[in-house]
Amino acid sequence: MAAVFHTTIGAMASRLDLVIPEIAGKQGDNVALKIRSELNRLENLLNPYLSDSIIARVNRFAYHHEVETGSELIHLLHRCIRYVQFTSGLFDISMLRTKQRLKEHAHPDDYASVRQQTSAITSVILNEEKNTIRFLSPDVQIDTGAFGKGYALDRIRNILSEEGIANAFVSFGESSLLGMGLHPSGNAWKIRLNVPGNDAECEISLSDAFVSVSGNVPKFAESPPEQKVHIIDPRTGKAVNTTGVVAVVAKSGLEAEALSTALFLADPDEYQSIMKAFDCSLVYRLMPDKAGKITKYSFKNSDQ
Repeated sequence: MAAVFHTTIGAMASRLDLVIPEIAGKQGDNVALKIRSELNRLENLLNPYLSDSIIARVNRFAYHHEVETGSELIHLLHRCIRYVQFTSGLFDISMLRTKQRLKEHAHPDDYASVRQQTSAITSVILNEEKNTIRFLSPDVQIDTGAFGKGYALDRIRNILSEEGIANAFVSFGESSLLGMGLHPSGNAWKIRLNVPGNDAECEISLSDAFVSVSGNVPKFAESPPEQKVHIIDPRTGKAVNTTGVVAVVAKSGLEAEALSTALFLADPDEYQSIMKAFDCSLVYRLMPDKAGKITKYSFKNSDQ
């Protein structure tokens, strides 16, 4: 029996772990090389901090004139804008500049001064015939961190399938994950979700499914999460540092990532109406209850 192949790849300012059971080392290396090449390609497409990437050029010039991007980015952003609509704006890809400006303000009271700079997704104009993007506001920039890893996992799944691989596990930054087929034990791949210092936890089984985790957790038990500009509530333009996480199990990495961000911000009463628009089966929520205790909740998509 072939050994379990494991490798680590650095990409998108994060770490990707790839596990493929019962595959020869040379074949595993070839698969990893193809994945690394695809991730490099996606960096050149989606990394807003790489000065010559396509999205960096869009963010730099699209307010001044139309920027030609090619069809892939146009189609990807079109999907993301649909998700913005499905989530009533709780998932928003247009707030990179807002995030950067929030980071410049050391005190939460300063957030009010940048609220007016939060811009709507309606300022992003896609021309699918010409494959161009135009911004109607100087305050809009595309934040690919809101969806990049999820899209990358979709691409990686395609590569693995094309290579005839049925069983594999991929963890991208420990927040975007893919489980294909079965674990060598014969069971589904399993991950454990918890918040350090709290009893509430859940075990998630993955078989031909993705999971995306969004939220804020402390590095150590009994310590608060870092006050950082990680998740922004588009309704207020403020960073959200509530302790807790939301995990979404879905058939698409891109959909899982969009939905986990939206549901972290949404009221639980809104979950079903939002979930119905996505190919999502389960949502796990570890968030404070009314007394402030981290409590586990789970939601099934009533349309599946």
